[in-house]
Amino acid sequence: MSNDNMILKINNIEVKYHEVILVIKGVSIEVPEGGIVALLGANGAGKSTTLKAISGLLKHEDGEVTDGSIEFMGERIDKIVPEKIAKMGIVQVIEGRRVFEHLTVEQNLKVGAHMKKKDGRSIKDGLEMVYHYFPRLKEKRNETAGFISGGEQQMTVVGRALMTSPKLILLDEPSMGLAPLLIHEIFNIITRLHEQEKISILLVEQNAKLALSVAPYAYVLENGRIVMDDTAERLRENPDIKDFYLGMTDFGGRKSFRDVKHYKRRKRWLT
Repeated sequence: MSNDNMILKINNIEVKYHEVILVIKGVSIEVPEGGIVALLGANGAGKSTTLKAISGLLKHEDGEVTDGSIEFMGERIDKIVPEKIAKMGIVQVIEGRRVFEHLTVEQNLKVGAHMKKKDGRSIKDGLEMVYHYFPRLKEKRNETAGFISGGEQQMTVVGRALMTSPKLILLDEPSMGLAPLLIHEIFNIITRLHEQEKISILLVEQNAKLALSVAPYAYVLENGRIVMDDTAERLRENPDIKDFYLGMTDFGGRKSFRDVKHYKRRKRWLT
């Protein structure tokens, strides 16, 4: 997919925890400016670790990028602190709907405004934009965030990310634990945000069918390595992806591509 119009370039990175545990092994990913790219993989594949490597949050978990590089808008960021990365325009929406439970919805959103870049929109303009995309949050703006529904909490954390005036959003499992109707509502909003606000998105999502419906390009991560990347159209037709991901239920499925009958037949999976 490589061209010069990439907002993010991850170049052959390795990530270790506690200086010894190798969890990411030679991963390279590119996100085009204004594009959506999905990162697919089973639990424990290294998806969240990859996002934390980009946002700098690894440093809070005794993890570090020990090889390779990460470039954002042409500037290397894998050696700088998370606060500076955030101010450059990268925001991570961490899995699990991490709201500040004792604050109101609107207070949660305003927290995001304090992380924004110097040239970002005003707090008032930011709130207007968030309420435009998430009208339900406007109705709930004075309610305590700990008492609203899971779907509304997910909307709140995405809205809080938008308040930072981001250039790149790292979305970690936005569908986790939500009812199907709410999932589709949130993904419709994400698609509109991308189209209308021109924000680049790197999406981590276990629901491959959903991810491939919004992201035109995707990478597949297995045991800390990229084992496949292609257009969403081709991945949907790939027999391994169809068998392993698109045939999976929401509550189970195989633990490894090695369980897929095509796996051993294809030498590239074994490298």
